Order: sequence, then C-alpha cells, then structure tokens
Amino acid sequence: MIIDLHCHSIYSDDSLLDIEQIASISKSKGLDGICITDHETFVEDNILNEIKLIEKKFDIKIFCGAEINTDIGHIITFGINEYKFGMHRIEFLYEQISQKNGVMIWAHPYRRIINENESMTNEEFESRLIKISNSEILKYIDAIEVNNGRGSDFQNHFSKKLALLTKSKMIGSSDCHLIKDIGTWATKFDVDKIHNIDDLIHHIKNASYKPIKLS
Repeated sequence: MIIDLHCHSIYSDDSLLDIEQIASISKSKGLDGICITDHETFVEDNILNEIKLIEKKFDIKIFCGAEINTDIGHIITFGINEYKFGMHRIEFLYEQISQKNGVMIWAHPYRRIINENESMTNEEFESRLIKISNSEILKYIDAIEVNNGRGSDFQNHFSKKLALLTKSKMIGSSDCHLIKDIGTWATKFDVDKIHNIDDLIHHIKNASYKPIKLS
C-alpha cells in the first residue's frame, strides 16, 4: 500500500489545497492513501463526514494526524486529536503521544542545517551530520522523513544519511502545500491494506516500508 504520510490542506495557514484536491490528484498518481497533517491543527468532527465522502468518491484512504512544531524540530504525529499547550517541548509531546500509543516522525530534518543550494566540503557535511545525529529528537521518534517533496536532492540526501547513521526507519512524503507538490514522494508499506488510523500506527511501528518516488 502506498501512502503519502505528510500533506497540508487549507486548514494549515500556508497551504492552498483542499482535501478533495489532494485526494483526487494523489489517486491519479497511484497513491492508495493520504494523511492530512496540518500544522498544530486537528480535523474536527464536521470535516470527518466530508472526508468519508471524499474517500468513497476517489476510492482512497484518508488518515488524519498533525505536524507539531517543537523547539528542536517538526514532528508528524498520529494518535493524538487535540493540541495542548506545552507540545512545543519534545518531552511533553512524547508523553502525550505515548499515552495514546501514537507515533512520531521527524519531518524534514535538514531544516536549519542544510540550505537548498548550499555547497560544502565533505568534512563540513560529515560534521553537520554527526552534530544532528546527536539530536534529542532521536530518542522519541519512530521514523525519519528522508525524502520530502519540497526538499532538494541534496537536503534529502542529508536526511537519508542521517537515518542510515542512526539506524532509523525511513519514510517519503510530499509535504504538499501547492498542486505541484502533490504525489512527489510517498511511503510504500509491505501490506496490501491499512484500514484505519490504529492500523496505520501499528504498521509505522512494526511493518516494513520504504520511501518511493512517484513524480
């Protein structure tokens, strides 16, 4: 099953996409599922009814999570359904996730470390890699986003090297905010069907999966 684990809709203040657009274009590009992970925003009950209709219309699974901005990095979360003051601290966020048996994924770990068009020596690259590999985030996450559709090849290369160095699981996702972003990278799970959010969490924790480039 191929799922985009990181998508932003109009419920993020920096995205121009509605959920139906994301679902329609993602399906046309071969995706089986998408995850709506808006910034510090959780899907409300009235939107859940809309999502069910969109799922049926395009024959695509839609899962809901959130991207949380912590003081040391952005975290894609699944399992919690409300924002609580203090989640900007990674320890508190982890406590809340653990209580719900959820998961945490480190989004675009190259941010503030590797600029898009930056050039550097191998020594400088290795130095930054070693430094970030000691990040406190690694104590709490279940996987690293190593391929982000809005990141450059060099930035994603850095993220993959980080995951290899730290022996972390790897995902790919579009991080879509605009139409051109949809269906760039996703994650291929070695299972035929993921039925609901609890199933998704289980497979992120336990299953085998890998990033996959779609366009």
